[in-house]
Amino acid sequence: MNVYKIATSGRKYLLTTAACLLGLMCLTGCSQGQPLKVSAEPGAAAKPLPSGELSDAYLDRVSTQAAVSENDAMRGLLLLVDGKDKAKNFAQRVKLLADAGILSRNWTFVASRPITKGKLAYMVYQAAGMSGGVVLSVSGPSQRYCLRELQYQKVMVETGSYYSPVSGMEFIAVLGRADVYKRTGKVPGKAGDTEDY
Repeated sequence: MNVYKIATSGRKYLLTTAACLLGLMCLTGCSQGQPLKVSAEPGAAAKPLPSGELSDAYLDRVSTQAAVSENDAMRGLLLLVDGKDKAKNFAQRVKLLADAGILSRNWTFVASRPITKGKLAYMVYQAAGMSGGVVLSVSGPSQRYCLRELQYQKVMVETGSYYSPVSGMEFIAVLGRADVYKRTGKVPGKAGDTEDY
């Protein structure tokens, strides 16, 4: 065998490996532990959510919204995770969820901004302790791939892209399915599913 061919194939292997690692770093992000970015409301302070709101009143109020705000979504995720919302304001909700590893510290949060399907999918994926396919296993969770996984698992509907806003009814349905998955490890309503949840 020719020594030149061996040396050339070795270099190609190293270059291919280096390119793959660089691509993986770009996909997953290189930094961790960034400070949370909670932006001030444009014009005025964030409208506070009703204090002492029970989960049924919360679900009823949110279900009528055309687009769920990030503030309401954070409360819903805290209800999913802890069964209650101990936070006094939006910044505390973001901090509690970040400390639990449910949301990315790379995002900027605005209380009144509509939650996107991608952000919701990422947070539900993390909060429910779901496991995903090959891409999620290799690259780690991202808004795009968490949305694809939740759509595949029938936790979220297959309409819109990861930056589309989430309606109140869709949000409530996603929380319900995520709650069942969190408790049972199964997504309700799949073909052949006859169990009561």
